[in-house]
Amino acid sequence: MPTAPTPLPSVDSGLHISHVAIGRGVQIYNCSDPSSAPTNVGAQASLFNVTCLASSDMDFVTWMTYAALYYSVPSDSDPNSMINQDLSGHHYFLDPTTPFFNMDTTAHQYGNGAFKKNATSNAPKTQGPMPLPSNQTGSVAWLKLTEKSPGDGQIFQEVYRLNTMGGAAPATCQGQPQSFEVQYAAQYWLFT
Repeated sequence: MPTAPTPLPSVDSGLHISHVAIGRGVQIYNCSDPSSAPTNVGAQASLFNVTCLASSDMDFVTWMTYAALYYSVPSDSDPNSMINQDLSGHHYFLDPTTPFFNMDTTAHQYGNGAFKKNATSNAPKTQGPMPLPSNQTGSVAWLKLTEKSPGDGQIFQEVYRLNTMGGAAPATCQGQPQSFEVQYAAQYWLFT
């Protein structure tokens, strides 16, 4: 697992890696007035399974994560489409403080869970193997998430968001609509 620029807390004792995915989607921001900073109110992403590849070629997984931002989010309603064969789930927010991972698809039943932020580390100033696209202002932080309601029986206990590419909001709301989205990609490491 990649190490954050300011190291995040370790995986809790007794937990094991269950799933690694590349997330591709948007960070969602709201603006109250032009001089204020945008407020992050959530994210939406499709998650693509790279678990086996992560165990053998992390350099390639890192490259794939950064490259993902240069491509549009794939979508296809046909469950037999090649796009959906490696789709391992979706990430979205139940409310502004509750990230949710739904890892059940028509092809796989991995489980799901609600989380809360445990720790954060600013993304590195230099971006991996390629630069940010010109319409990006930076990358969202790396995170450690923990189960929101321990003991509720959800399969996943911790999630790390690492190797982020893009997704950061501009410094102010000047010129932004009341609500807007910023494209991003990231690795998600899920532990049971």
